[in-house]
Amino acid sequence: GRARLGGIPAGVIAVETRSVEKIVPADPASPDTRETVQVQAGQVWYPDSAEKTAQAIRDFDREGLPLFIFANWRGFSGGMRDMFD
Repeated sequence: GRARLGGIPAGVIAVETRSVEKIVPADPASPDTRETVQVQAGQVWYPDSAEKTAQAIRDFDREGLPLFIFANWRGFSGGMRDMFD
């Protein structure tokens, strides 16, 4: 997000520490599928959050904002299941 630190505009990225439920919709082309809920552990950088983080960093750079990252990541989930689900 964006913040002001000492009156100076800045970009801020912080890690989600709680587990998050990711809803995966059913495939409308396949009547056998159902909506599923996947739990993503906190403090893990999943591909979808990595993409959002990269976009935010590009936006802050384009705007000329200094960037603060508050992170205590446990790791990056780059497994096949996470990359393609």
